[in-house]
Amino acid sequence: MSYFDQIYHRLFGTTGPKATAILVNEIIKRSQAFVDRFQAWKTSEYCEQFLNELSQSYFWRKQGVDNDPQVVLLESTYSNGIAINYESTYGKNNFHYLFDYLADQVKKLDYRLVMSRHTLREKGDIVESKEMHYLKPRLGFEEPIDQKYGNVQIEYIEENDQPTRIKFVANSYPDRKYKQAENFEDLALHIFSLKD
Repeated sequence: MSYFDQIYHRLFGTTGPKATAILVNEIIKRSQAFVDRFQAWKTSEYCEQFLNELSQSYFWRKQGVDNDPQVVLLESTYSNGIAINYESTYGKNNFHYLFDYLADQVKKLDYRLVMSRHTLREKGDIVESKEMHYLKPRLGFEEPIDQKYGNVQIEYIEENDQPTRIKFVANSYPDRKYKQAENFEDLALHIFSLKD
């Protein structure tokens, strides 16, 4: 901690103007009204169109071409994913439903939901709300273990009550006791589809 931060901490009780304070840390619980609206959204024309546009944007981005809606690729050796930046034309509710929809799609691949958590943090003059779904494949006991696409983490992030992005990341195990993770492109094709 710098000398200035130490003085600031003594005077104001934080480590500086960019200090983070956790305001809420809780398990996500959806109301019945939310669930009903979400179920209606999944069968809407808007949902089908939005998922199709996201799928097209993902595959164009893989070719190095930007398209709307904007999809950012997150690629490394053991982690692959996408980030979708929010635009007001999507609508706040539609974007939020997409977050839960992606988790539902992963569960259809014999994944289990391990955790759904909501945190609210104060970061200087920004209040960040983050919802996260964490899913793991149902693993067998026979080695090499089929890890499918690896563990999946989905985040829905708002800043000052405005959506900013959804992140969807699959993290695979490099351990020899696991089979090599399946191709992320196949997972992306599945999550943006309306198929069961």
